[in-house]
This record gives sequence, structure tokens and C-alpha cells, in this order.
Amino acid sequence: MLLFSFQDAITSTAGRMKLIDSMEGIVKSSQQKLDKVQHGLLEEQKVCDALKQRYAVAVAEQRHCYSLLKAFQEECAMNEKLRCQTSI
Repeated sequence: MLLFSFQDAITSTAGRMKLIDSMEGIVKSSQQKLDKVQHGLLEEQKVCDALKQRYAVAVAEQRHCYSLLKAFQEECAMNEKLRCQTSI
């Protein structure tokens, strides 16, 4: 059925113009959809980049806290050792 409609459309000037208009509408609609999807992708990429940045900051903060904790534990061990030496 589509084949007959296509053949009918291309046999007359008006049919060809209608087919061209229809195809241009499809192209325009597809381009608008593509633009919308690309815009959405760009927005999602911005969110992703911001989350990556926040994650990097959080990891750096975690490492800093870990190093502070390790230093604190070493000081506690040193204090305990000194306390044991002074109580002898």
C-alpha cells in the first residue's frame, strides 16, 4: 500500500511536492529531536562532571582524614609507651 502511495506521489508534480514537504517535515522533526537529546546529554554531562568533582574532593578529604587519624593513633601509641615507661 505504501508502494502505491509512493508511486502515486512521484507521478504528479503536486504529489512530488507533497512528498518533499512530508520528507522535509520528517527531517525537521528528527533534527529537533536530535537537538533535544543532545541538549539533554549536555545537561547530564554537566551533572556528571560536577559529581566527579565532588567525588574527587570527597576522596581527597577522606585521605586527609585518614592521614590525621593515622597520626593521632601513632601519637596515642607513643603516649601509651611513654606512660608505661614513666610508671615503671
